[in-house]
Amino acid sequence: MATAGKPLSRQALELRDRMATAAARLTSATAALHYASRVASAQHIQHRGGSRPWLLRSVIPVAIVAEVLTAFVAMEDLVSSFALAAGLAIMAALVGAGTAVMIANQRLNGLPVPRAARILEGIFVTVLTVLRFESLDVQSGTVAASLGGAALAALISAVALLAVEEVVVETETFTVFAGRLRLWFRRRQCAQAAARLARLQSRTEAAGDQFHQHFLGFLVKAEGLAVEEARRRAQALREALFTWPGGGR
Repeated sequence: MATAGKPLSRQALELRDRMATAAARLTSATAALHYASRVASAQHIQHRGGSRPWLLRSVIPVAIVAEVLTAFVAMEDLVSSFALAAGLAIMAALVGAGTAVMIANQRLNGLPVPRAARILEGIFVTVLTVLRFESLDVQSGTVAASLGGAALAALISAVALLAVEEVVVETETFTVFAGRLRLWFRRRQCAQAAARLARLQSRTEAAGDQFHQHFLGFLVKAEGLAVEEARRRAQALREALFTWPGGGR
């Protein structure tokens, strides 16, 4: 213990402490993983919509912006100021998106969509289309160009409203997304803790084998013990030094 065994014994004490800490972290990470799994499972059961990724909801702001731009075309020549036209365009886009979201909520609740809501959507798109035609007619001076521009804007508006509705219905909520992300993180954390503990166990095994050989040689050569007795004592000391408090090496 005063020569080769001394640093090995110090290493054994250090490894015991580090393994105990690593085992505690693994236990904590495993408990957190089980909790995150239960929460994610409960959220998935309560989820009413589809299972498409929540990030697809980034389409909604794009659809609203498209609606704002096409609505601005309808407003810019009908009011006296740019600010008023922009404000009316934003309000119109938000009303359209809000209507689409309310319809989507009806579908998520398993309720039939009221016919009045669909009629309101149609009236919304029709009114904006007429206003766009009037505005484009003032700017272009040709009926064909005005009709084409108004029809294109109407198509963009209808597709934008339909996209908002379908995305809300078919995608998971942010809560479900956050639960899935938390579960992935806990799994990664648990795997890292298990890998760290495995590395420490491997180092402990190697250090224990080295210590066992040194001490066995000391007992046979210096103490003159029989090989079997020396091996038994060396193994007992190895178990005492290289077994961490959790009960394993």
